[in-house]
Amino acid sequence: MKAGGPEAAAAYYGAMPSSLPTVWFTKNINPTLHRIRQVAQSGRYRVVASHTSTDASYLGAADLGLTEPTPIAEEAYLDYVLETLRQKNVQALVGGRFAALLARHRAELENLGCRLIVPSAEPDSYELCEDKARFYGIFSGRIPMPETRAVRDWDALEGAARDLEARHGSACLKPARGIFGIGFRILTPGGDLKHFLSGNTTRMSYAAAELLFRDQALPNMLVMETLPGSEYSIDALARGGELLTGVIRKKVGGLGNVQVAVDLPQLREWTALLARELKMDGLFNAQFKEDAAGVPRLLEVNARASGGLPISAALSGLPLGLLEVDSHFGAPLGDLSYAPGRRVTDTQEVVELPVGLN
Repeated sequence: MKAGGPEAAAAYYGAMPSSLPTVWFTKNINPTLHRIRQVAQSGRYRVVASHTSTDASYLGAADLGLTEPTPIAEEAYLDYVLETLRQKNVQALVGGRFAALLARHRAELENLGCRLIVPSAEPDSYELCEDKARFYGIFSGRIPMPETRAVRDWDALEGAARDLEARHGSACLKPARGIFGIGFRILTPGGDLKHFLSGNTTRMSYAAAELLFRDQALPNMLVMETLPGSEYSIDALARGGELLTGVIRKKVGGLGNVQVAVDLPQLREWTALLARELKMDGLFNAQFKEDAAGVPRLLEVNARASGGLPISAALSGLPLGLLEVDSHFGAPLGDLSYAPGRRVTDTQEVVELPVGLN
């Protein structure tokens, strides 16, 4: 049993009170369904889940579903959280929405007897991970990164791209702030119609980019060398800045979203450094991609659980969502290693939604 021996778990949970601790998952992205299932099916916790939409896929997996107010200012959201903790007698809050706000007000939650489970204990880490230009500046020199220029207008963007293309063979761009790869494009001499007709949304010609960006007030944009090698995603679990485990998955491609478990000590070392520096305290994700020489370079760190968390759990056999909660309750975690080599792919799942919410 990789996530803790049965004897140790029985001894620990046998000593707990008969009423199960309540864990509340606030609004978050789709992998929350996977996390809630692991926690609920363990039989060790009562699970409350909330979202701003009653159509959220994970609400039906919880013992109790709630609808969060929206739109709402940060101060009002904090009041809502504190009142819900009192009403539902919550012992742990797994925060997604306004995670930095919750981290700033940790003491108020703890005064109500509630553990706060968010990716980082340091409120500033969320903003740092969002601002990739500042992030690259802080970690440059300690972790290999793609050569990158920050630009704010078309002339600077084109100049940086032409220079990086001459030095590395290809250049790409993306917003300094963004998620899910939105806005990422590899710049090409032409071929827009071919890319459009083939469904390739990652390539854009210089001519099309000029039409889009010239004479526009641009947000901070990053122009980078294009990394042609293998891509790695690390779903990591930390506690108090210490890396507990990190599942490294290599994105293979092929038919479907095929990924394979690998073990690369250097990536693990860099991920541990990131956990220490960013004071990570839960699930987070780091993305690396190899350059033309095969050297992995850091693309970004997501101060949240990734969309690929279920893939990492399947590759490793580690119930990462449950381990995150267990670590905050002081439960024995057991052996957190995994064997490399397993290959998986993901498929679509149909989920029944609850009829009504409280």
